[in-house]
Amino acid sequence: MTHATLSRILRLDHIADERTREHQRRSTSAAAVAGALTLFALLEYRLLVEHSVPWDLVWVIYAMGATKIALVFWYRLRN
Repeated sequence: MTHATLSRILRLDHIADERTREHQRRSTSAAAVAGALTLFALLEYRLLVEHSVPWDLVWVIYAMGATKIALVFWYRLRN
């Protein structure tokens, strides 16, 4: 949400309507899924080919999962 004055100055009310916001939400969600799958593929490659455990990638996957679960609970409680 933008401030009413800022919206009038930038004319965002004509540019960013509900459809635009929905498209942004969907594209962000699709980008997150693509990033998670790429990260998982890189993790599997390092495990199976290089035979090493990249703990940084493991923690990034855990952080993405924890964020997703926390946001699901947050939105469920808010609505």
